[in-house]
Amino acid sequence: MARVGYLLLLASSALELVPKELWNGKQVLASAKKRGKPPREMLLDVSMHGWDMKVLPERWARGRPDIVHVALLTAMDSPLYLEGKLEIYVHTRDGKLMEFKRGVRLPRNYEQFKGLMEQLLVRSRVPVEGEPLIWISDQSLEQLLRGRRVYVLESSSPPLSGELPDGAAFVVGGFQGGPLPSSIKSLGEVRSVYSRQLTTNAVVSLLLCSLEGQGGIGRIAFSSGEGGTRS
Repeated sequence: MARVGYLLLLASSALELVPKELWNGKQVLASAKKRGKPPREMLLDVSMHGWDMKVLPERWARGRPDIVHVALLTAMDSPLYLEGKLEIYVHTRDGKLMEFKRGVRLPRNYEQFKGLMEQLLVRSRVPVEGEPLIWISDQSLEQLLRGRRVYVLESSSPPLSGELPDGAAFVVGGFQGGPLPSSIKSLGEVRSVYSRQLTTNAVVSLLLCSLEGQGGIGRIAFSSGEGGTRS
């Protein structure tokens, strides 16, 4: 059956709970005391745990929940999403897949967003009782993307061109620097939206504007006014 709308996947996202090797870190313990939470239930955040993170492998691609937050707000504010033509998923670097109920909105306040993500990663669903709005899916990425044309977006790759097919999936890295893992690149055709490296949010913005323009969604009609142009 043909897919209607598009799918956006933030892949290998820098969104994880504080790993065990940092539970006794000076900065981690200080932020845990301030927030009244055990370290194992807090998001890793380079703005608070940067010194402790120096011992972590691939630290350059970890501890940036803000990247995911901003990209999700951009996607969920888009006309494409508001028209019900965009599915959104978040894949974390440790392999979790977050699924969002269609039409759900996220808190704009960063601290509230972090609390929501912490609950999700600890309890596997939000809210804990009743119908979930966000949950950890048991699907693999291959199952999620099956039957779709998949474009993995990375700079220094051939540009996207031509009419993009309805039902296509677009994979964007949800972290701050470095290449996408080969396991992510193997999911589809590796393409770019611009010749130079952009932030995750800029890639999402450019992509969604292009898809909306292609579909005539949210198009701005400029007018010169009733009198037309003036000399």
